[in-house]
Amino acid sequence: MINRLVTTTIIISTLFLGGCYYNYMERPRPMKMRCQVPKDRYMESASNIFQNNGYTIVERNDAEGLLMVQDTVEKVAWRFENLIRTWKIQRVADSLTVEVWSVSTRKDGSDVKQTWDRQYSDEIVKEWMRPVMVSLESACGLGSPISP
Repeated sequence: MINRLVTTTIIISTLFLGGCYYNYMERPRPMKMRCQVPKDRYMESASNIFQNNGYTIVERNDAEGLLMVQDTVEKVAWRFENLIRTWKIQRVADSLTVEVWSVSTRKDGSDVKQTWDRQYSDEIVKEWMRPVMVSLESACGLGSPISP
């Protein structure tokens, strides 16, 4: 009876922790929006938005509507070496998909990847994510530059 209880507890704990890891760490969190601005004009606007916010263009393919940018933050929490923030936008027809993730390198050399969206982010993440998202939405004709 005790063996069965211990086994059941271990299985439930493993499933719970696995679910937490899946839901809070590396799960893709694409944000989708409508974008009626012509693709070439939007790609140019998006590139300028990222460059004005200090990001480096890693990959750009105007024909496929793909743009990937990164920046590196050196001043991070005491337990990390650095932080790399990555944005990937994909423009297909009249829709835009935005993915945001960060990779933090710990002092022991291991990496922690976290994905972000409008709902799953704390105030620190929103501080650097919100201005870029508002600008990307405005470039699509959706948002207002005055919106928070």
